Amino acid sequence: MRNHRQGARNSRRATTAKKRFRAGGTDTSTFTLTKHDVSVASEPLRKDWQAFAAKPDDATAKAVAKALEKMSPRLALASVQSIAETLADRPALERSAMSRLIASRLDGDALRGFLKATAAVRLTRPAMETPKTPQPPEEQPAPQHENLLHGLDLLPPKTLGELPVKTSHGRDRQQIEALDLASDKITADLAGFEQRIDEVRDISAMGNLTEALKLVNSLGGTTGYSDRRRAEIKKKLDLTDTTQAHLVEQIGFRAAKTQRTDKSGLSPQNQLAASYWRTNFRDNLQGLLKDLQEKGKLGPGDLLVNSPRVLRKLEMMVGPDVVAGLKIEPLAGASGISVLSGTGKYAIDWNSILQELGATPSAYQLYELMDAGKESPPTDFKVDTRADLAELITSGPFSRLQEIARGKSELAPVCAMIEHLVLGLTDELGPSRYDGLTANALNSLSRLLGIVVQNERNPSVAMRAVDLMMDEIGIVVAVAKNYTRVDYQDTMRQVLLERAPGIAPLVDRQEVQLDSHLMTSGMDALGTALSIALSSRDHDQVTRSTKDIDYFETDLLLTKLKKGEAVRPRNDVLVAALNPSTPFDAPSADKLVADVRDALKARKKGDPPFALILDSTIEVAPKSPGGRTQLDVVLDGLKGAIADGTLEVFLCKSFQKYASFGTGKVAAGDLTMLSKRGNLDSASARAETLLQDRALDLARSDETQLVVHMFKHGHRDELELIRTAADNAKFVDEFCWPINGQDRTRGSTYVDGIPLLLRAPIKADDLFKKLVTIDQRDSFSFLRTSYVGGIPGPYGADKAEERWYVRINTGHESKQAMVENFYAFGHLESDTLPGEKRSDGKVDLDQLDIKMVHKHLEALALAPDGTDTAQYRNSIRASYCAFAAQNLRPKASALPLLRDFFASPAPDVTIETQRYLAGELLSMTGTILDARLLPSLVRAAAVLPAWEFKAIAGKLKAKLASADKSPDAMRLRAIVDRALQEPVS
Repeated sequence: MRNHRQGARNSRRATTAKKRFRAGGTDTSTFTLTKHDVSVASEPLRKDWQAFAAKPDDATAKAVAKALEKMSPRLALASVQSIAETLADRPALERSAMSRLIASRLDGDALRGFLKATAAVRLTRPAMETPKTPQPPEEQPAPQHENLLHGLDLLPPKTLGELPVKTSHGRDRQQIEALDLASDKITADLAGFEQRIDEVRDISAMGNLTEALKLVNSLGGTTGYSDRRRAEIKKKLDLTDTTQAHLVEQIGFRAAKTQRTDKSGLSPQNQLAASYWRTNFRDNLQGLLKDLQEKGKLGPGDLLVNSPRVLRKLEMMVGPDVVAGLKIEPLAGASGISVLSGTGKYAIDWNSILQELGATPSAYQLYELMDAGKESPPTDFKVDTRADLAELITSGPFSRLQEIARGKSELAPVCAMIEHLVLGLTDELGPSRYDGLTANALNSLSRLLGIVVQNERNPSVAMRAVDLMMDEIGIVVAVAKNYTRVDYQDTMRQVLLERAPGIAPLVDRQEVQLDSHLMTSGMDALGTALSIALSSRDHDQVTRSTKDIDYFETDLLLTKLKKGEAVRPRNDVLVAALNPSTPFDAPSADKLVADVRDALKARKKGDPPFALILDSTIEVAPKSPGGRTQLDVVLDGLKGAIADGTLEVFLCKSFQKYASFGTGKVAAGDLTMLSKRGNLDSASARAETLLQDRALDLARSDETQLVVHMFKHGHRDELELIRTAADNAKFVDEFCWPINGQDRTRGSTYVDGIPLLLRAPIKADDLFKKLVTIDQRDSFSFLRTSYVGGIPGPYGADKAEERWYVRINTGHESKQAMVENFYAFGHLESDTLPGEKRSDGKVDLDQLDIKMVHKHLEALALAPDGTDTAQYRNSIRASYCAFAAQNLRPKASALPLLRDFFASPAPDVTIETQRYLAGELLSMTGTILDARLLPSLVRAAAVLPAWEFKAIAGKLKAKLASADKSPDAMRLRAIVDRALQEPVS
């Protein structure tokens, strides 16, 4: 996207006039077109543009639109391009307001052209007033990207007044703290930040910030943003008996929800969400299943599956007599979610078999069934979503998002992904123009955007907002339904050929046929590919040369196949994984190519094509810019065999993992088949993949809209997000929790490009559950760091050697956050002192001793300056404090550590860790407050947000009654009183 936009800028022709903007707000420029397009026909537009620039309102915008309507289509499109470029140079508030006015009066190709042109231009950053005379270097103003005000939607005042002693409503520390803002690299000293806020020369500049503060501060406790969104929509829009009702109900739905008690209001929440959809969706949809039973759709023992072709796949797992006794019928029509009947007659673990085959129904199709047969909502001409979109992508916050995306912070790839997905909404026909739900979603998207850009220094909070933004984007594309099956196929083709350019010439010359089909999940793709590959072969073995690095879940299915249970696989089918999800061994694309080539040497004339089933769920970025991807190495190395018809390749991918850009929002999968075009030996396999695609009937679903949109506009972000998350995994492995890689009983060391680590401390599951600042998910690939327990390995080990591991999925938090989460755990577990060489000891941390913690902290204090240990000293100290609070018994024995931590500012410690420690400290205070504790309590109280501190403030007020009247006691009383008066919803 960046290259595309840069190319658009470079390709512009020279203009005939220069646009200039006066600080007073009037634009003296004339509207200009490219030299090529200047003509008499554009003269009326110049006059109407000048009137609009002088007085932008609905009437003058309407006149501009009418002038464009009278032009030829070519000239009109060139004109809206110039309009977009002209507006891009305006201050943010003026730019977004004028863009909205123009968009609201355009229609058809002119509107689409304007939206696309607006998306393609680079927005000018809001300008700050600069001195008229040069200043000495030491007095130069700070660069705009370092200035708090530059991202706000405000024009600089002509003159600056005196700084008021108080703001109009007084200083509200609780609101300031709520947004977790930081200046420079100091995230701890919020009291100091409050002072810096008061030093802002123009207090009115905080208007945009205040709105975001109110929003974040209002969220907390058990009510999450998703819950509030559903309530807000139901209050404003009556969608109960319409086809859009399910879109409201699925807000906050996740393929793998957190298993933590997530107190943050910025979190997706939905009562139907499952910790892992494929395995336990039935537990979370009892209400829906009951409703289906009442309608006569489900009988006792009946099971929901994803398509009527599940019976064909079951032939791999059960005998033909069992299959003959089963019946399957679609819930509606002749395709899609179906009811499997007759299972009760057999003592078979059907749930397990169906999970391994990938027969779990699409969650989004189930949601859509809720509204089957309902009417569409009425058109709402009071809204204009395309004007809303124009306003959004020209706003100050969006300009700031673009700046962050082009920076080097942890949030850069995350913001780039959001930028691309939002700008992508201008593609195709754009959002449904007069739709109330779409307008509501864009409004929420704008609010969340403000939270993201104001939390650049606090990535964890920003990424929570990004998670929620995906719901809103999903609503916009689901309502519009612009994408079709053809769009999906074209998009997947484009992505594959970009990542594997070596095979592109053969595809373009139609020597190799490339067919992509949407599946309900990655396991559905694997099960379907294996079923197709086995359906016309009669040997007795599946070869797995990459067994040691196999994708974890394939073993659930292939173990049965290896044992010969009800199926006899063949030795001309090889199942492999591009990258492991349990990374003990580094994958080798070259070795995979060599293995396939060796297998092809044994093929005889008349044999069916050899089948390579390759799980490509985890694709890592090339090691260097411009380098080759693993997929390119494989397909380029095997393209000759594909082109001559001796090899078929099935690529299987889960979209729930990294392809969903860390949000876990999409649970679908892809099955792409490459074969020789026109080869009759592959005709049956191609037909089977197409039949499975049609039987699933996903092309018209809400889910497909989001899948296509994400891959079409953000597919490059998938690899970049993996790259940055992998960098954190490497950091954790080498600095925070180093282990002996030769001893696999300790876990796995970092494997190039893969953001996953395995660890096996004593009582691992119990200890990780206490790490409350780390998310717990039954999957991986999320934006924020998480873990999942119960991972078996290493592959290839004897049963006696097999162990259970915890898998760490690093996210996009800062290096400081990685240290705070894992450093103390990793060093205490082996008793490796900070700054010293790795020890191979093994300590049972369930019996953690405070003396051991003190020993490590004493070593930390001695770490020489200039070392990595010294660089992260404050975060390491916070890590030991957090781990001690979680594991010491009695818990109160950690109080002196926490008291000392809050005795002074803690530069570079993330706000989430500070808040956790503050909550622990405040909960440990006794009935009488020690005077030595008061300074730390003041700082701890200032760290907590209003909604969290209010619950503690009531208890503190009683304890403060016995405290003295020292300055610290007075400050703490003031904070407590203010918190108790603060209305928290």
